[in-house]
Amino acid sequence: MKIIAIHLQNDRSGSTMVFRQSLEALSDKSVQVHLITNRTKDAQGFLTGIPGVHYHYINYTERGNKWRRLFSFLLAQLLIFTKIMRLYEPEDKVYINTLQPFGAAVAGRLKQAPIIYHIHETAVHHARMRAFMTKIAQRYATHVVFASRFVQSQYTFKMSEKHVVHSCLPESFLHDASINANRGLRKTALMVADLESESGVPKLLELAAIMPQMKFELVLNATNTDIDSYISPLFVPENVTIFNTQLDMHPFYQRAAVVLNLSQSHIEQETFDISILEAMSYGRPVIVPLAGGTNELVAHGWNGYRISGQYIEQVRKHVEQLLSNKSLYADMSCAAQLVASQFKPQHFRQQLEDIFLEGTLFTAKKKHEFHSEVLLYPAALQEYINNAMN
Repeated sequence: MKIIAIHLQNDRSGSTMVFRQSLEALSDKSVQVHLITNRTKDAQGFLTGIPGVHYHYINYTERGNKWRRLFSFLLAQLLIFTKIMRLYEPEDKVYINTLQPFGAAVAGRLKQAPIIYHIHETAVHHARMRAFMTKIAQRYATHVVFASRFVQSQYTFKMSEKHVVHSCLPESFLHDASINANRGLRKTALMVADLESESGVPKLLELAAIMPQMKFELVLNATNTDIDSYISPLFVPENVTIFNTQLDMHPFYQRAAVVLNLSQSHIEQETFDISILEAMSYGRPVIVPLAGGTNELVAHGWNGYRISGQYIEQVRKHVEQLLSNKSLYADMSCAAQLVASQFKPQHFRQQLEDIFLEGTLFTAKKKHEFHSEVLLYPAALQEYINNAMN
């Protein structure tokens, strides 16, 4: 038995990072993993160089006008379909990351293979395409892994076995964070975002303009060419430094006093922001949208603030409050690290292994130990805080 894994875009996004951890966990258990993904020409993606994984590359790019992108997307589906039809052997499993590689689900269904989807997001830009890909997943998926409770709440999979496996950070990142958390000057406000209109980049620039005494760093998951094209019509204040895709985020978190997510939740709700979890592992207070999966990470006023990115004046006040009140900052810093510590790689691995290696590793005793451990979820804590105040 082998696992045929599929991810369309080998980039530095959170969903790609989490998918790497899944493949590493399976490969470490001597499972034969074959990965179908695109070959990157720019910065290395998270899926590059996973030990023990067999790679099968396809041509796919997200550049160009909408017609060129659509052609590339559909061609990638055909290539994925063809590769799975050739690779598949009886008892193999098909593991699909995100909704996008629907060609893999079609091939898996024709081969009558178990099909496991790992869903991290709720937004696909084209509404009709999103509906089509969702319908394919709902019809063909035997198991669905959701990255957060919020993501699960956005979908209906009546015929699939459903699992919530919270995303987590690699052990290597947590180790470096524990060493470097107290280093750095902590003088910047940091935001990590995709190059999308909903990600709140214009709002960050607006915030920087009304806080000229503060330094801002913006890391965008894109190339310099794409960034220049997106940023050119916008006014960029002098106190903002913009970076392209980064292979090492540790220096940014060391410099950060606070980490922001100003995505427009009234347009697109963040599902589970890995950069926020990374910031919290460094003990950095965070500011996130009111709605979405970040509610599972942040309790307002305890380890950060939940404020809509539209209300820039409120964001400014809370940033200044954090920087001027040392005891408040210290309390929030400790609370952030406490929450981050609950999202453990060993729990992630145990749950993934149980889904793919049914019953061979996750024994009844292990299940009892896992479920008996009290996990701290800020969403539940927030409800407690609200009730206590009333």
